[in-house]
Amino acid sequence: MTTAFALASKGRLVESFATQPMGCVLAIATGMTLVAALWTLATGRSVWPIYERMWGARLAWFAGIAALLAWGYKTALMCGWMG
Repeated sequence: MTTAFALASKGRLVESFATQPMGCVLAIATGMTLVAALWTLATGRSVWPIYERMWGARLAWFAGIAALLAWGYKTALMCGWMG
C-alpha cells in the first residue's frame, strides 16, 4: 500500500489503483480528511454531519468487501495468476 499511497499523492491515480486499489482509496480518503480539517480550521464549521449522513451499515459493508477484493487482486497479481 505504501507505493500506491505515494503514487496517489503525486497524482498518478491510475498507477496507484493498479498497484493496490485500497491504497489508492485510502490516499484519496486521507486527502479528503485534510481538506475537511482545513475547512473546519478556516470556517469553524464542522463537516462531521455530512460524514455522519454518508456513513452507515451499507458503506461499512462496501468498504470491507472492497478491502477484501483489493487484497485478493494483489494476491493474484503477486502469485502471477493475472498476466
